[in-house]
Amino acid sequence: MPHTALRLARKAGLLTAALGLTVPATAGTAAAAEPTRTVRTAAAALPHFSSVRRPFEGDIAGPTETVHVKGTLDISVITLPNAAGGGTAQIISSLDDTTGTGVTSHATYYLVGAQRNNVPFSAAATTTLNVKPTFVLVPPTGVPSRVQPITVTVVVTSTGVINSITAAVG
Repeated sequence: MPHTALRLARKAGLLTAALGLTVPATAGTAAAAEPTRTVRTAAAALPHFSSVRRPFEGDIAGPTETVHVKGTLDISVITLPNAAGGGTAQIISSLDDTTGTGVTSHATYYLVGAQRNNVPFSAAATTTLNVKPTFVLVPPTGVPSRVQPITVTVVVTSTGVINSITAAVG
């Protein structure tokens, strides 16, 4: 029985630490009716998460010719707000089932890869974040090349709430 109580106490402590919650050092004076408040509030400290799947299609510049690509981009966004507002957004972009066709040669190209971008957002207002993740264009013959054909746009509030996620070729 004592071991169960110790395990529960340890798990509660780990959960409190994982959520970033704080406990005041003192509960105030003996005459106080309610405990003192911490500066950091739980709502401002909690991360926000959103994940979307966006189809895309368009022409990109290949190493020897223009390539018409078509596929799906999986985008995950995690915002880590600061207690005073603002913070960092982690934008993870990953290609899925993406191929292309050379406009003149009609050869098959593959667009592959994933990238994580860490971008700060403002404490003052809603921020529009634009990133151009780097992917690899694999031609039928020759050397693969790094390309940045897609712009990912994320709109984040000053508290880290994710309003929208879009992706477009170009």
